Amino acid sequence: MRDDAPVVEVVQYDPAWSERFQVEQRLLSEVLPAALSVEHFGSTSIPGVAAKPIIDILAVVAEVDELVADLRPLEQLGYVYRPMAFPEDDDHLFFAKDTDGKRSHHLHVFGVTSPVPEANRVFRAYIAANPDAARRYEAAKRRAAALHPHSRAQYGEAKAEMVTQLSAEARLWSRSARHQSAEG
Repeated sequence: MRDDAPVVEVVQYDPAWSERFQVEQRLLSEVLPAALSVEHFGSTSIPGVAAKPIIDILAVVAEVDELVADLRPLEQLGYVYRPMAFPEDDDHLFFAKDTDGKRSHHLHVFGVTSPVPEANRVFRAYIAANPDAARRYEAAKRRAAALHPHSRAQYGEAKAEMVTQLSAEARLWSRSARHQSAEG
């Protein structure tokens, strides 16, 4: 019999998420000294947007293989490597961290040549700058969480169409903003 506690729950924005990230960023900077960046991304990084209360962290490194060679520093911080989380992307490592028996952090590590970090930055900026996009994204997440409270994978699938749509909008928005700044 499965525990009835949901593994997927979307809650109102919490300003403490930024502080939780900053604490983790300091810890990660010590164990990932060669990281080119350690950033807060995902819904918890966007002020005012409801999210799963899991801090998503994006780190960019020169070589992901070097990190995999010695996982002990991350393990000492409580991060568990999930090698099959993104099997289609050799430049994407995923780690999960639980605090007090509950998922609290996701660490996504990318190689420097991966286009994924920049796509995530553009998505984050677009959602933060566009209240209508933020509202649609939040509604899709709430719907997905209500439909699939016991499956992270099904939750992700249920909101995938909206994420794809918003990602396309974000790319167009970013290109337009770059074009306008080049003209000005």
